[in-house]
Amino acid sequence: MDYGVSAPPARHVIVHFHMFKNAGSTLEAIFEREFRDRFATVHGSHASSALDDEDIASFIVAHPEISALSSHHLRYPLPSIRRAVLFDCCFFRHPLDRLQSVYSYLRAEPVELGAEDPILVLSQTVGPREFMLRLIDESPHFVSNPQTLLISSRGEFTRPLDETDLASAVETLRRMAIPGVVKLFDESLVAAEHFLGPAFPRLRLHYVAQNVLRPMHSLDQRLDELRTLWGVDVYEELLRLNRLDLELCAFAESEIGRRLSLVPRAEERLMEFKARCR
Repeated sequence: MDYGVSAPPARHVIVHFHMFKNAGSTLEAIFEREFRDRFATVHGSHASSALDDEDIASFIVAHPEISALSSHHLRYPLPSIRRAVLFDCCFFRHPLDRLQSVYSYLRAEPVELGAEDPILVLSQTVGPREFMLRLIDESPHFVSNPQTLLISSRGEFTRPLDETDLASAVETLRRMAIPGVVKLFDESLVAAEHFLGPAFPRLRLHYVAQNVLRPMHSLDQRLDELRTLWGVDVYEELLRLNRLDLELCAFAESEIGRRLSLVPRAEERLMEFKARCR
């Protein structure tokens, strides 16, 4: 005899791990446009809050209408939710380029009297070289492999990271539904648009860049500028401190290249995508 079992179709949800100054505002603008009231930003009660897999699961279960969510506070691993398929999204950036972008952003932020965030306050009182020197001296969690830290260790800094943390971060990145690199932003989204098609057939990921404070020179040009702006000694020290992040970004670039190579008519699709963005 044949028996029927009541089992609704799987729910599909994009979960965006919004890493600060890694084009997350542009991604959120895409999701808000595409999903409208089915998109949500989720935050903890404090600036330093961390939302773990149980928090993510509780939110998704409690909000069945949501198809995409984003937060600075989300932490890996992804939860397992019955009858839900989660598509994690996280973008990476050259760590030194990211640090200068953080400084420029904080420098432009208004600071209220009595502000408690020491890094925000510091950005208002010193130039970029002194800012980086102070971070090197006082804030290892902020200036040394922070992207690897977020992906491998929930952002919990208890010791200097090592190769085991990098291996964990690389494996998480390899399994991501929507990995991306700021340097290869268009390529990342063209690959994502194609492979998300079975779950989100109407999803389009073209964009207008958001929250961009500096002229968009090439990455190599920006890095050359940082050698002069910070001084060669600070530049080289930050390279040394961010060796794991550099390797993680290099792997992310190779993974985007691999996925794009599997997209049919990739060059044609990339040209059409850029035209949509224009």
